[in-house]
Parts: sequence; C-alpha cells; structure tokens
Amino acid sequence: MKLNKINLFLLIWVIHLFIYYAIYLSSNSVLFNKYDEIYKVILGFIPGFMGIFEQIPLFFFIPLILMLILIKTRLKIKWFKAYVISICSSYLLNYVWMFSNNKHDIIYGMPEQINLIYFIIPSLVVSIALNWLIFRKTFKKLGL
Repeated sequence: MKLNKINLFLLIWVIHLFIYYAIYLSSNSVLFNKYDEIYKVILGFIPGFMGIFEQIPLFFFIPLILMLILIKTRLKIKWFKAYVISICSSYLLNYVWMFSNNKHDIIYGMPEQINLIYFIIPSLVVSIALNWLIFRKTFKKLGL
C-alpha cells in the first residue's frame, strides 16, 4: 500500500483507536487487579469507538474532525502537532464536561468508581508517543 496523506491520516486514527483504548482498559485492569480480563483490553476499541467511555456517542469522531480542520486551515504541514492538539483538547475538554456533570468517576458497565483522569492521561501519553514512533519517518518523508 502506497502511503499518501489520506492513508497516513486514516492510519494515524486507526492506531490511535487501538492504542488509546487498550491502554485505557489495561490501566483499569491493573488498578483493580483484574488480570483475567485481557479480552476486554483486546476488544476495547469497540466501546471506545462507540463513545461509551467518554459518555458521548461516537466521540471518536470529534478529535478526528478537529485534526482535519487544523490540517486544512492552520497546521497544513504540521500533522503531528495537529494530532496532539486535537486529541489532548478533545479528551481533556470531555473530562472537564464530565467533571462539571459529576460523571468524572464513572465508567459505564463497571461498578468501581475512580477518577477518569488516571486513565485519560496515561492513555494520551502512550498513544502520542507510539504514534510518533510509528510515523516519524513518514512525517519527515512527506514533509509533515
């Protein structure tokens, strides 16, 4: 497959979807000592894509569209910067929204309550780092 800008954009978000929610759920499993739930980690992208963790249906498309707007307007040649800005602002604003509605410690389908910032920050850091490690040569090659 030839890696052009469209394919790169789609790959960035597919990798983000798999990595972010795998880290999100694995940190949840580690915090609550539920090591037998590895299947949830592997399939975590499905509820993540549907927006169950963010409590907004199809939330995944908000940072995707924000990045698309940023690379079409302001950051035309800085795709990685647009990616970082879009996911950090989207997920952290979503956390602020959940905090203001007193939903910041609830994960749907799980009886335990813990502040979601403990899942969001590590997931963002790992997702950003792995996307950089995977695509840094491609960004440089395409001049992005």
